[in-house]
Amino acid sequence: MLDSALYIVPTPIGNLDDITLRAIEVLKNATLIAAEDTRHSKILLDKLGISGKKMISCHDHNEEQRASIIIDEVKNGGIVALISDAGSPLINDPGYRVVTLCSKADVRVVPLPGPCALITALEASALPTDKFMFLGFFPVKEKELTEKVQSLENADYTAVFYETPRRIVDTMEIVGKILPEHDVTLCREMTKTFESFYRLKAKDAASFLKADPDRTKGEFVVAIGSLKQETSSVPASVVKAISELIKTSPVKQVANVLSELTGIKKNDLYNLALDLKNKASE
Repeated sequence: MLDSALYIVPTPIGNLDDITLRAIEVLKNATLIAAEDTRHSKILLDKLGISGKKMISCHDHNEEQRASIIIDEVKNGGIVALISDAGSPLINDPGYRVVTLCSKADVRVVPLPGPCALITALEASALPTDKFMFLGFFPVKEKELTEKVQSLENADYTAVFYETPRRIVDTMEIVGKILPEHDVTLCREMTKTFESFYRLKAKDAASFLKADPDRTKGEFVVAIGSLKQETSSVPASVVKAISELIKTSPVKQVANVLSELTGIKKNDLYNLALDLKNKASE
């Protein structure tokens, strides 16, 4: 038997088989389902064979009002499931205000793991995943979009954002102009029949998409690699050695010695050693 709480329930982003057993259990036992769009979610519930559930809409424009209903439901012993149209609630979807208000009201919040377009894209991107930033949807206006992309020029992380089929070409044209040599992965229609992953340089992305109209169909998740990540692909054991050696030896000497021992470019080792030394002194 499930405890009374607000459950954050991820739903499939395209393939119904991705629903978890735990998510189904919560939806079956829920006394109230708070959905981003009740009509959309009813289709999912019908496919899962779940019927007769009390449902309320919960979206960006009514979260605070719905939170009071959810809080009362849980405090009266109810089980509430919060779901979005697809993927994990709160990740570029409604739910943040509900969770915040429930937390302040001492209502237990139980997050369930499950489908998430952001994480799915990262896993298939072939880009570093040890450090990344999620940027939601990029700005619509060209000036703000340009400024957002420019802010990634010196980033040392993988940047991930969502984009619509209508805007993907225009967005990638700007990304290609500002970050031409950055590796990008365009993730299209993930988990669906026509799932595709396009891995290429940013400067080539827009022309690649325009070459075939089918390539722009469907929702996109875009991952942009960092040039700093690409040039500092030094084994962890060497990084550890650098960290120790720079404590007692000059950066240049450390780079020279390790370059001879490992065959790694002297300049790459020097830049990494200098970066580590600067961080250590902060």
